[in-house]
Amino acid sequence: MSASSDGSGTLGYEAAAQLKDNGIGVSTSVGIGGDPINGSSFKDILARFEQDDETHVIAMIGEIGGPQESEAAEYIRNNITKPVVAYVAGLTAPKGRTMGHAGAIISAFGESASEKVEILSSVGVTVAENPAVIGDTIARVYKEAA
Repeated sequence: MSASSDGSGTLGYEAAAQLKDNGIGVSTSVGIGGDPINGSSFKDILARFEQDDETHVIAMIGEIGGPQESEAAEYIRNNITKPVVAYVAGLTAPKGRTMGHAGAIISAFGESASEKVEILSSVGVTVAENPAVIGDTIARVYKEAA
């Protein structure tokens, strides 16, 4: 099991705790940050998880603002064979409003949380509807894939 976290270390910790409660471990957790300029992208990390024999399900935690999750969706469609579960923070944030986090500026199509959920779902990613069910969603997908 692996987790790739964008922007919210706290949600990464929460997902890991929920996985532990479900009896599932985390092989690797990567926080790539949600700011406009990152050292690594979801695509970079997804490629590594795809190659990792210890990773059976990839968990991706995203957020509003920026194109990374939408770009990751296209990469997932064309390059990832393992199941992917995602959670996108910010579903209730209003479009066009600058939030307090540098990565939470929504300016283009595909940058709102609801648009990201739609794009990820369209490529076969299972999306957790809220942070409280990330672990249960991953556990269900993990069992279905086994």
